[in-house]
Amino acid sequence: MNLTRREILLSFIYLIVVIGIALYFFFYKFLFIRHNKVNTQITSVENALTKMNSIMASKSIVEKEYSVFEKKLSSEKVKQTASTEILQDIKTKAAQAGLNVINIKPFLLKKEGLYGAFDFKLETEGTLKNIGQFLYNLDDSPYLFTIKYLQMNARTQGEHLQVQLMLSAILAKE
Repeated sequence: MNLTRREILLSFIYLIVVIGIALYFFFYKFLFIRHNKVNTQITSVENALTKMNSIMASKSIVEKEYSVFEKKLSSEKVKQTASTEILQDIKTKAAQAGLNVINIKPFLLKKEGLYGAFDFKLETEGTLKNIGQFLYNLDDSPYLFTIKYLQMNARTQGEHLQVQLMLSAILAKE
């Protein structure tokens, strides 16, 4: 079987096209898709490592804040605290800020997970500056306070604001 030069050339071109198509499907359909999938996984791992790196960078800040709260929650004074001591501290802080305490109503101590919460309602009156000073002074207390709600009522112009606060003192669970 003798093939002409033209038939050999066409067979060779046909063979190159078939090999080209086979290589295309092999590399593009199998290897390229696998390459993209692995590349996507690498990118997601890099993003996770970047996020963890930023968290580790803020570790010292978090530990510093934790140590402040740990001191407040684990001090011996807090562990031996009765409700009267907390209320006395509130009255002292209010007096330092120049507020007139009208009424303090304590509620029961609640156990919530790792800590206990002692809620109380405080009614007071004073200027806005005095109220701000009182709230600022609460941060320097040996107790950890949270404000559940704050309601201010203005009476007539020139008179003091009447304020109702629902405060919660957070205590270490014994």
